[in-house]
Amino acid sequence: MSRVWRATKIPPCFEGHPELAAPFVAEISAAIRHRQISRWADCFAFEQARATEPAFAQAGGPAYAALWPDMGSAQLSFFSDWHVARSGEVEAPVFEPLSRKPLQTDYDGTRLQHEPAALQAAKNASRAFRHARDPRVITDTYFADEPPHAPAARMARIHPPWWGAFHLRLQKAFRQGHPAEGHLLDALPEVRRQAGKRSKLTLEATVSHWWQDHHDRLGWYCGQEPHYRMIARRAAKRKAPQLIRWLDRTAPGFRLDQSVRVALHAELAECLRVSDPQSVANPSAATTLPWGEHGAN
Repeated sequence: MSRVWRATKIPPCFEGHPELAAPFVAEISAAIRHRQISRWADCFAFEQARATEPAFAQAGGPAYAALWPDMGSAQLSFFSDWHVARSGEVEAPVFEPLSRKPLQTDYDGTRLQHEPAALQAAKNASRAFRHARDPRVITDTYFADEPPHAPAARMARIHPPWWGAFHLRLQKAFRQGHPAEGHLLDALPEVRRQAGKRSKLTLEATVSHWWQDHHDRLGWYCGQEPHYRMIARRAAKRKAPQLIRWLDRTAPGFRLDQSVRVALHAELAECLRVSDPQSVANPSAATTLPWGEHGAN
């Protein structure tokens, strides 16, 4: 992201305030991270959920179809009684009614029997969704749903030509990556902790386990593990030192001092608000992005 910024001319509203580049890059990076990691994970989970229940119904046949409405009615009755009991109006019900136990046993047993078919349907749904939409490309409407006070939305209104050039460079830069690399780098601090002294697994083995857990869920590499050593080495030896030098030169203290980050984010928000042709107020409570724990990456 910092390299994309350096390849673009400074926007007119930042003239005289070059230090605002640091919080701006941090804000845009956070917006991209949210879409590439958090939002895509939610999309995959939704697609899998849509495929799982029909798979259970198809594999279970008439027996499962007959069991499903009875189990649903029992659950609704159970939770209705539980909510009434919480209000204190009646005595709390027994939380495992005898009338519900046989249904629960049959239901769980039927789903366990046909779980392989449901898992395969979820995997197929993930792969189909992954191939239907290419998450490596930042589309033309990538930031269209940003809130009106967000830096991306404000900059698009303040300097449309500048934002268009910046956005185009972002698209070119992100075409060269793979979403699994971003997920892996985002998870590396936690993966490293798991591979610490208390773990019997090496970091490489821990990464392999992490990849296997996420491969089918997110529809990644078809039979090939990510080269985490190459990814981590490239991040540590190329990107990280360049980013550190750029941050320390552009906004001294931003990288290590929380008070400096808070002040610069607030200054960025006010600068964009004043320059915005639309009267859009900033949120009442200032939000400061956490620096995170990716220094080792």
